[in-house]
Amino acid sequence: MKKFFLTFFVLLINALEVRRDIHHRLLKLQLRIALSRLHGNRLILSPDERKQVMVLGAECEHAIKDSLLLVQFKTYQKWLRDERNGKQPKKVGRPRLLPEKIELIIRFAKENLGWGVKRIAGELWKLGERIGDSTIRRVLKREGLYPDPNRSARRQADSNWQKFIKLHMNVIVATDFLCKTVITPFGLKTAYLIMFIHLESRKVFISPATYAPGEQWVCQQARNVAMWLGENNVKQRFILHDRDTKYTASFDAIFKAAGVKIVKTPVAAPDANAFSESWIGKCKFEALDHFVCFGLKHLDHIAQNYSRFHNELRPHQSKNNEPLRFENQSPPEPTPNRGTIECQRILGGLLKHYHRKAA
Repeated sequence: MKKFFLTFFVLLINALEVRRDIHHRLLKLQLRIALSRLHGNRLILSPDERKQVMVLGAECEHAIKDSLLLVQFKTYQKWLRDERNGKQPKKVGRPRLLPEKIELIIRFAKENLGWGVKRIAGELWKLGERIGDSTIRRVLKREGLYPDPNRSARRQADSNWQKFIKLHMNVIVATDFLCKTVITPFGLKTAYLIMFIHLESRKVFISPATYAPGEQWVCQQARNVAMWLGENNVKQRFILHDRDTKYTASFDAIFKAAGVKIVKTPVAAPDANAFSESWIGKCKFEALDHFVCFGLKHLDHIAQNYSRFHNELRPHQSKNNEPLRFENQSPPEPTPNRGTIECQRILGGLLKHYHRKAA
């Protein structure tokens, strides 16, 4: 009788072990299938989860090589070594972006459809938010916002002209004319402005508007820009302009008297004065083309506000996404990461400057 009960219990235990083994294999199979669906086919355990695995492993005397699926057994052995050496586990991976920062990125992209990733990164830097380009691009992609076009970069050998520009950018001031049709009581008239750009700093000086850019007016603007450069302690050795007849001999003589050499671009070569052409294009595209001007004062208001925005508020990608400054000016201090973010609207909201409200 005793042998009968002993045999019965042995068979019962074996049957339970078989069922337990089947359950164990079924759980492992489901876990493998779930892992195969994961991006990267791996899970990163938190420090608490890591400790729970090690506690169960200790109960089996760490003989769990065949049971580990989430991590390699070598990784588990490294955890044991770290524990013996008193090394505490740390969180892995990059810190998650806070929801308010994600909302700020989306806000900039939606309110400014022409802004690219670097432009948004520069605006965030002004607000004291250091967020990388790849993070911004990932947020925009997730939200279905694609602000920057696909542009292929062409690498070309520098010409002699390009080398000259690069070597002397800190002492070159380029200039060019821009015009805008203005509505007056006497019909349509063409108004002219002249702009000067210091190539190294990208700072711009723009003149008042006029209907008659004659010799006297042009010479007065030359004196004005010379005073502007002197007030900012900018050394000038070259003045770069095209062969427009409005640049008279008297205009050139004002600069020559100050020891500045006149450099004229080749005929019909606007690329030789690319910095001026680029700024004029941006000024028209971002400001002037959006307005119908009624008189010179109206045009002056638009041009001067855009110039101030360009010189003082806008972050520039070619300048580490910082606002412009002359070489002798100290860099801006990082904005403290606190305070309500406000939007300063310029030209009726056409241009926007984001800043933190002082506490």
